[in-house]
Amino acid sequence: MAHPDGGHGNRFPTRHTFEQAYALIGNGLHFRSTTNERINATCGVAGNGVTPTIVFNGERNRHGNVCRKCWGSRNACTWSHIGQCVEALDQTLP
Repeated sequence: MAHPDGGHGNRFPTRHTFEQAYALIGNGLHFRSTTNERINATCGVAGNGVTPTIVFNGERNRHGNVCRKCWGSRNACTWSHIGQCVEALDQTLP
């Protein structure tokens, strides 16, 4: 699914823009979510084949992905709950 609408739910301030985070992930980045789960973030694209996304895979399951429009939201455009991953990734980046 494409990410057309922006995020849903509560928003939180981020230190980095989506574009900065996307560039810093490179071939993948491991970090701990705010719920202390080990997460692997990778760069991807939405279902439309165009929109850049950051994909979050946990130890036990896939958490979803985030695009520029839903960066800083608790829930992605696709309604996946990704706030615990976005917030921790943002804090992990230099």
